[in-house]
Amino acid sequence: MLIGFSQIALAETRNACFSVEGMTCATCTVTTKAAIKKLKGIKDVQVSLDEKSAVIKYDDALTSSDEIKNKIDSVGYKATSKQCDKG
Repeated sequence: MLIGFSQIALAETRNACFSVEGMTCATCTVTTKAAIKKLKGIKDVQVSLDEKSAVIKYDDALTSSDEIKNKIDSVGYKATSKQCDKG
């Protein structure tokens, strides 16, 4: 019998996808990507100026899609969560 044992939740890699309004140039994508990468648990960030979107892989034990959205908003853009494309 284990006394004082608590079950540890396993972290999972998740995808968060956003439409990002307000990006007008390549610097906008660099700014957005750099801001997101400052969050703990970020594994990959893809930001597209043409599609006005961001796709982020993250560790859900260290950050959340809400935190990512807030980070994008904090650098002057408007992030709206959307369904991630399959593939």
